[in-house]
Amino acid sequence: MALAAVFAVLCGAPLAAAKKAPDVTAQSIVGVELGMTRAKANALLRKPVRVDRLEDGYQRLVSGAQKVEVYFRGGAAGVVAVTTWNRTLRTNERIGPCSTVAALRRAYGKRLAPFRQGAKVVAYRVGNLVFAAEDGKRVGVVALGRGSAATYLALNAPECR
Repeated sequence: MALAAVFAVLCGAPLAAAKKAPDVTAQSIVGVELGMTRAKANALLRKPVRVDRLEDGYQRLVSGAQKVEVYFRGGAAGVVAVTTWNRTLRTNERIGPCSTVAALRRAYGKRLAPFRQGAKVVAYRVGNLVFAAEDGKRVGVVALGRGSAATYLALNAPECR
């Protein structure tokens, strides 16, 4: 009987040690990808989803339960940016909202490109991912998007709590 218990524990260990797939990647946040249609993006968001019309031709889908915002812009095909302030959503490097900037720097090193407002670094970019540094000490928001518009959206999104 004792041997059976030991065998059961040893066989179950790999399942417990298996890593969860990252919710934030260079291609998607919670499965929502750049260029994805509104219908597909909406299907991936936890309900209820609020729709906001914003200035400059932007529309935003907001899943408050999921702490994710998906942005569309008139004239652009599909999703143009995704932001999250959900502390449970992480990259493969285990970085997400509420991570420390020190951990972000250790994880990405020289691949990080700082984004400055005046002399102050307010965000970091690595590829299409933006990490808004709300107070210089922790990541407030993670965004997926191209160009400086995604950085500005990240800087104006709700921050992790």
